[in-house]
Amino acid sequence: MNSADPTPTPTNPDLEPAAHAPAGEPPAAPVSEAVAPPPESPTPVETAPAEQVTTSDTPAVTAEAPATEHASTPAADTHTAPAAPTIESVLPPPPPPAPPALPPQPVPQVPQAPQPNDLSRLAQDLQIRKAQVEAVVQLLDDGNTVPFMTRYRKERTGGLDEVQIRRIQDRITHLRELANKKQTVLRSIANQGKLTDDLVQAILTAENLKRVDDLYLPFKAKKKTLASEAREKGLEPLALAIWTRDPAVANLSEVLPGMVDPWKQLHTVDDVLTGVRHILAEIVAERAEVRGPLRAFAWDTALLVSTKTETVPEGKGAEYRDYFDFKEPIHHIPPHRILAVNRGEREQIIRIRIQWDATQAKDIALYHLPLADHPHRELLIPVVGDALDRLLMPSLEREVRREMTEHAQDHAVDIFARNLRSLLMRAPLGGRKVLAIDPGVRTGCKVAVLDETGTLIEDGVVYPHAPQKKVAEAKLKLEQLIRKYGTAVIAIGNGTACRETEQIVSDLIAEFEARRLNPAPAASPIEPVTADTHAAGTAHTDAPAHTAVSTLPAVESAGHTSLPVSPVEHLSTETPVHTGGVEMAGTVHIGTAEATVVSPGLGAGETAVVVAPSGDTVESSVVHSPAVEAPAKAPPAPAISLEGLPEPPADIAYVIVNEAGASDYSASPVAKDEFPTLDATTRGTISIGRRLQDPLAELVKIDPQHVGVGLYQHDVRVKYLKESVETVIESCVNGVGVDLNTASVPLLRHVSGLNQLVARELVEYRKQHGPFTAREDLRKVPQMGDTRFTQAAGFLKIRDGADPLDATWVHPESYPQARQILADLGFTSADLGDKEKLSQLREKLKTTNPDEIAAKLDAGAPTVRDIFDAIARPGRDPREDRPQPIFRKGVLKLEDLKAGMELKGEVLNVVDFGAFVDVGLKDSGLVHISQMANRYIKSPYDVIAVGDVVSVWVMNVDPDRRRVSLSMIAPGQERRPPERRPQGERQGGERGERQGGERPRGERPPQQQGDRPPQGDRAPQGPRQQGPRPPQGPGQGPGQRPGFQPRPEGAPQGDRPPQGDRPPQRQFGGQRPGGGGGRPQQRGPGAPGWRTGPKPPPTPAAPPGTPAVGGDQASPAPGTTPPAPLPGKKPPRSRATPKISDQQKTGKEPVYSFAQLAALLKAKDEPPPATPVEPAPEAKAASAETSAPPADVISPSEPPSGQQGS
Repeated sequence: MNSADPTPTPTNPDLEPAAHAPAGEPPAAPVSEAVAPPPESPTPVETAPAEQVTTSDTPAVTAEAPATEHASTPAADTHTAPAAPTIESVLPPPPPPAPPALPPQPVPQVPQAPQPNDLSRLAQDLQIRKAQVEAVVQLLDDGNTVPFMTRYRKERTGGLDEVQIRRIQDRITHLRELANKKQTVLRSIANQGKLTDDLVQAILTAENLKRVDDLYLPFKAKKKTLASEAREKGLEPLALAIWTRDPAVANLSEVLPGMVDPWKQLHTVDDVLTGVRHILAEIVAERAEVRGPLRAFAWDTALLVSTKTETVPEGKGAEYRDYFDFKEPIHHIPPHRILAVNRGEREQIIRIRIQWDATQAKDIALYHLPLADHPHRELLIPVVGDALDRLLMPSLEREVRREMTEHAQDHAVDIFARNLRSLLMRAPLGGRKVLAIDPGVRTGCKVAVLDETGTLIEDGVVYPHAPQKKVAEAKLKLEQLIRKYGTAVIAIGNGTACRETEQIVSDLIAEFEARRLNPAPAASPIEPVTADTHAAGTAHTDAPAHTAVSTLPAVESAGHTSLPVSPVEHLSTETPVHTGGVEMAGTVHIGTAEATVVSPGLGAGETAVVVAPSGDTVESSVVHSPAVEAPAKAPPAPAISLEGLPEPPADIAYVIVNEAGASDYSASPVAKDEFPTLDATTRGTISIGRRLQDPLAELVKIDPQHVGVGLYQHDVRVKYLKESVETVIESCVNGVGVDLNTASVPLLRHVSGLNQLVARELVEYRKQHGPFTAREDLRKVPQMGDTRFTQAAGFLKIRDGADPLDATWVHPESYPQARQILADLGFTSADLGDKEKLSQLREKLKTTNPDEIAAKLDAGAPTVRDIFDAIARPGRDPREDRPQPIFRKGVLKLEDLKAGMELKGEVLNVVDFGAFVDVGLKDSGLVHISQMANRYIKSPYDVIAVGDVVSVWVMNVDPDRRRVSLSMIAPGQERRPPERRPQGERQGGERGERQGGERPRGERPPQQQGDRPPQGDRAPQGPRQQGPRPPQGPGQGPGQRPGFQPRPEGAPQGDRPPQGDRPPQRQFGGQRPGGGGGRPQQRGPGAPGWRTGPKPPPTPAAPPGTPAVGGDQASPAPGTTPPAPLPGKKPPRSRATPKISDQQKTGKEPVYSFAQLAALLKAKDEPPPATPVEPAPEAKAASAETSAPPADVISPSEPPSGQQGS
């Protein structure tokens, strides 16, 4: 038998108290939860087991444990919950148990973007006409690509370049994304039934995605939080009533006890109030009018602070030591530093936090909240503080960190895109064979010979480095490949063992050069010489060797092999001698010189012919040793023969090639598809050689993050990096054009109008039907429709085709106009392949007006100009104007560098703080941004780009850290600091000689009562803080400032120290040196200190060597009595007339003060001085006491005006 206590009828469904249900049955949920109460159970034990109502801090309430505090009430059942206080005058009647769901509100329609005002604003931002923007938007909507519009639709775009069109494209894309976001947010809020007119207007007028997100945040689905738990307990109606100033909750002391419900873990009024505070804190933290100002405040004043993590072991994370105690404003920190601290945080080396003024942030939040006259202000003020500390500030810190990272990533991508563009647009080698070398140590150096088109001819492996150290054999193999195929260019990858391999190649080139300059004379055949054989396999000979019959390079003939030997005196080494697969140590001793023998392919008992340092040749016989019977580990290598091969090219040189990404490419599906029968190392070697031949065609096959020309590109998401640089690759490929018969799929897919599938179809068609002979053949390729053909045809070129126009930039749709222009000039399209007629055509084009031709052909003038350029230079590659790579023949070592040495280098990478330049060392040198020009430059990209060949000068060499500091400023051309005049010449005359009745600048006259006190010794002021001014201390008037110290009586006023000893200037807000800061000084009669009496006589200048007294005041002459100073006043100091130079007298140089102007006017009025007569010493001393030197006479203590510093 269960019966509930009588409860008053509620009056507000949103504020319904906990209903006292029968024992064992949970109370009904409020309307916000729309949960109907469960049916009444027959027994309390079945419906309310003990574990359902047990909490961690209260005892279990079960049916077997009746409440004792209500046992005295006869009408109450012993199993019912305690009765709550009645608030029937406040609460409305209870809601129905299951209210129907609210129907969704109508969703307002967002206007389609872009609107006319958007186009007008965009045109104003880009400084172009609105019609141009409208034309670009229409062309983009029609499916045209940016490269096609830039080159072939200039009439409609008004000649906009690619950068402007892409900016319009980006802005239009952003506007449409914003419109779609607004529509999605409006639909979501309308489905919740919470859409209001003000909210709709705010969303429709939002100008960026961040504002839309702030408006949508209160209605966004959230994870489980303290506020969501409070909402589940039914406290949201009470919190909303408090926030909206509902009169029903004016007296919280009466409402809160009615919300106590143990079934919902609301055991006390404090539990109810805590839940309400959590909901209110979330409301405050999600208000857009609070988040916006605080976001701006954070960006303006917050600091990024990094500290070292306590758990970092000693010695670890040394590369982040600059950030162990680091602090910088977030709006000043450069992007590369943001990525650096992010990486250190990921590696758990440093800890990052955002520091800002929480007190001022709270004041800003309170200013933007309607709490001034709120009836529950005392409750809400702590709630605002909790919302800031627990929700809003951490949320904004994460948002700021995220936006900083995104900005840094955007900057890193921008740097990468710029460097990638420069790298892709490097000049191709063009029509030259290349010997590519991929250096390696244990696995050897892979070599590959490529023809002019990049096709592999021959490949192999040499082992010049440890542990094999087969240097001579490696040189022999390289020489064979060079002479066999006539390769004049060697491409060496910059990977492991690059510099060691470079040394071998450099030595080989030096041997070629020495052989060409000193050819060995021909000699008669020699007889074999039998040498004594020792147990170690060393052959000795004491007889002079015969004359060599072969030149320095190793030549194998008739079973004899001659090898080049360096002219080294008294050198004895033991090197394995290949004897039919068996290695034997063999050294040939010739007189005082010893030559190492390395003779691959020699059998047991065969003779090796070795060239001695003197040019002679000796024969060394190898003894039949029992070691010959040892099993061979590998079959004997084929003999390296140079017989009948031509001499190496005279212009042979090598180039160091950046091999970044070659290993990734060699294992990629693109490389496997291109070279299915080759191993990965050979593919990588081919890639190194092709990068030199055609960087654009080869680098497009590699993932962007592996190219290695960016700044922290590995910290940027791969997908984001690929999307961002796709436009760069597309721009470069379409800016250069593609050879239709040789281009690969990775290159073709970037052509305007093509994609991966169409590019593959095009290559397959080319394999099946042979090379293309005309652009019209493209229409036969599957999936090549008219629209795609129009977009792509102009960028696909066919060399040596049926129509010479197919090799030019002329689009097929303009062929009739091009042929008509050629016919009017007396030529045909076939004449484009004739150099003589092409030269005549260029001369005629120079005298032809394209505008007249355009009017005659009824064509656009931009199109006609492009036709002129295309037929004047058919087949032109825009990369031809870029500098060629540096070809080297010798090795530069770090020990060879000296300060001031001039070098030629190639720019490898450009970053914010400078550029890395390859000057031939193992490690590249750094040119700091301050050393790029003798003027101020904002960005290194204003001066150089990747691939540029520059002249640099060595500034500093650090052998320990292997760092080289370089400068692009030639010695003697450095930027000089602003010139400062010497002490006696600044602003016309010495400081101590300012005369002419003019008070020196910076001096303040004596102050009278009521005047503003001097501002000396004022403390430096920091950034101006917001808020009220600090209270004034006692005795501080409106004109006085805190920290003012009165000047001691009798102290000099306005004296300045000499220019060379001037103290550093104060910060902003401090006093100007010399006391000249503050308000403008009063001048003229009536001003304090204005002299009304006659001008005192000038004091003569002190003779040289006289010690100064009182700063720059001259000492009195010997034998004279100085005038006594007035009590309490500064002694009068001498005022000499400032001297006037001859240039100032003639008007060639300006005067710098009123005193000089007065002296100049006085000098013009006075008659020219007579020739001075040498007076007697007594008269000279008297004259020095009574008169000052004239303005145009130089005193002995002063240098001539021609020697004065400027």
